[in-house]
Amino acid sequence: MEIIKKAKKECLLCMEEHEVETAKIQEVELFRNREVTYTATYEYCSNTDELIETEEMFKSNDLALKDSYRAEVGLLTSNEIKAIREKYRVSQKGLTRVLGWDEATISCYETFQIQDRIHDNLL
Repeated sequence: MEIIKKAKKECLLCMEEHEVETAKIQEVELFRNREVTYTATYEYCSNTDELIETEEMFKSNDLALKDSYRAEVGLLTSNEIKAIREKYRVSQKGLTRVLGWDEATISCYETFQIQDRIHDNLL
């Protein structure tokens, strides 16, 4: 566990105000029949010796898991998809129009959904 931040606030675990740490932890999870290692972020309560995810951390950890999976199976990660858009200075909506895809497709791939091999190859 690597502590990356400390802040005095009300702890969601013990419901007391104290210094709550933000920690990065290497996780291993079975995802689509593959063991995937990724770095997850949690809040740590020293009073209870427990970890908790905020909603923002949950979304970020989910994306980290999926990006690690993508990298392992040879698909573009969410950041690589964003980099393609930025290289050509086009919005998510603009890229979907160019590719003839549904408007939300690129947004989904950049935030939570894993693209299939066909879409990945087109990107």
